[in-house]
Amino acid sequence: MSLPNVLTYDASRNNDARHAHRVALTSFNTGPSNKLTVVDLAPQHQHQPGSAGYGGQGGQDFTQLASANLAFPATKVAWEPSSSIGRHDGGALLATTGDVLRIWELTNGENDPTPAQSRIGYGSRNGYDASYKLSERSVLSNARRVAAFAPAVILSRRANPQSKQHICNLPPITSFSWNPTAPASIVTCSTDTTATLWDIHTSTALTQLIAHDRAVYDLSWLPQSAEIFVSVGADGSLRAFDLRQLEHSTILYETPNSAPLARIAFSNREQHQLACFSMDDSKTLILDMRSPGQPVAELLGHSAPLSAIAWGNGGSSVGESGGGWIASAGDDGQILIYDLTEKIPVEPKAKTSNGPYALSPAVGETPTRTPSPANNAVEYQPVRAWNAPAEINNLAYSRDGDWVGAVSGQRLSVVHQV
Repeated sequence: MSLPNVLTYDASRNNDARHAHRVALTSFNTGPSNKLTVVDLAPQHQHQPGSAGYGGQGGQDFTQLASANLAFPATKVAWEPSSSIGRHDGGALLATTGDVLRIWELTNGENDPTPAQSRIGYGSRNGYDASYKLSERSVLSNARRVAAFAPAVILSRRANPQSKQHICNLPPITSFSWNPTAPASIVTCSTDTTATLWDIHTSTALTQLIAHDRAVYDLSWLPQSAEIFVSVGADGSLRAFDLRQLEHSTILYETPNSAPLARIAFSNREQHQLACFSMDDSKTLILDMRSPGQPVAELLGHSAPLSAIAWGNGGSSVGESGGGWIASAGDDGQILIYDLTEKIPVEPKAKTSNGPYALSPAVGETPTRTPSPANNAVEYQPVRAWNAPAEINNLAYSRDGDWVGAVSGQRLSVVHQV
């Protein structure tokens, strides 16, 4: 799908099995003209998602359901976890971060008396029976306090779409993670070194702590846990926090050259296995929380800095296994897919160079790479690749882990992992 005059920045695939190909997109514009947009497969593709043309070849295969304005570019967008679906009144929930944490609600306007032409969305056009509406449910923000556990600022419990809120002098929120087992809990991180735990049902900031020595760039809940989350930041460390013992944190990994760690993602199959990468690095590091201190594997093949990582399905292997399929994307315009479905060997294979993968397009300057402590990590090359027409900003797997969506320039493309 091409979005005119909008640089698509982020994408999130729906966790509801009834809408497996519904996608939330955000834009990146320097002015106050950004958008949150929800799209879904066009009706002609609903029952044949594998048909020719799916993924942006030969026309638009997605149609817009609804959109809403954002004053600032969103740093992340995500749908509510599957455990939350059906447990609350109203429509599907989404969250975005940037200047603040916003909770959105996507509703089907079938019974809404508001005329369809006044709503955002396509309505009955393109085969949809009713219009969709995207509205703010709550707006939450925090500013760092003198005390580490001081309460944060609650801007509103349910935002009035007619009111204009001026939010000034608040540190940007760089990312968030929605707890899959306790869906009322969202933890956010900020450039002011803090992490804040929110109860979105009561619009309450439960805890705010100083997480890193410098800006915090990303965080994620440990799968199947309502108490433990892991964060990465500009100080080059990866740290674990337990809400039951907030007096201290555990440093699981530090980059040898203090290179900032930009992103983190946990495996969907092996909860102790996670992936991360450093800013301006072309290599993904795989770590095991049970063996902290150094990566157990390195994923090679990109020829330019990485922009995103995501885990797919766990594979079909039985017994002790690896973390599953994992994809990475970068400024070289590639999605590279790696097979980590088998257990990672204890002894490393013969070392290979981190040169461009065979399907890589030509690029210019070679990026700085993060060295590995003791150099004992197993090196993996990709088994599949897909080339985009421009740099890839972000990617996301479908709920079943078989489809990969990527945003590049003004286009959303979805490819089938076969």
